[in-house]
Amino acid sequence: MDKITELEMITKRLMRRAGKTASAIITPYPISSAMFGDKVEGAIIRYMFPCNGTITRAMVRLGNKPKNSIRLKIRLFNETNSVSKGFVLEKKLYNIDPEIAVVTGDCLEVFLEAEDEIVTEIWVSLLWTPSMKDTEVKNFLIEDLENDLQKRKDALTAETALL
Repeated sequence: MDKITELEMITKRLMRRAGKTASAIITPYPISSAMFGDKVEGAIIRYMFPCNGTITRAMVRLGNKPKNSIRLKIRLFNETNSVSKGFVLEKKLYNIDPEIAVVTGDCLEVFLEAEDEIVTEIWVSLLWTPSMKDTEVKNFLIEDLENDLQKRKDALTAETALL
């Protein structure tokens, strides 16, 4: 009987919200790479974007703290446009907020330039969020959730009647 009472209470609460919807939030997509070697430099990530969006965050982790400055360049390009942002790395762990808009078909290249430094390990991770028009948003009607709860309640009631 306890479960039936609990389900009735939940159903009554949900009935007050009939017709409203709840939406799920889609998290940003990660783009990442790790490179190891005697002397790592040049292009360390290449990626093409399938839809519009924004590169929101980046993290860089070096194997060792550099003695000299290292340059990291984020470049976006397509047939008609090219955008670059450069960052100087002087620590082992580095957080970047590039906020770079991307367009469908844009190509991304992340370059490491370490002229006076030998880099043997680098990890790079970026987050990009697709634009809302390209994001699938799942909407759930509260009514559908209520119907599922009612079915469970009916099933429990039938089980209890058999006992």
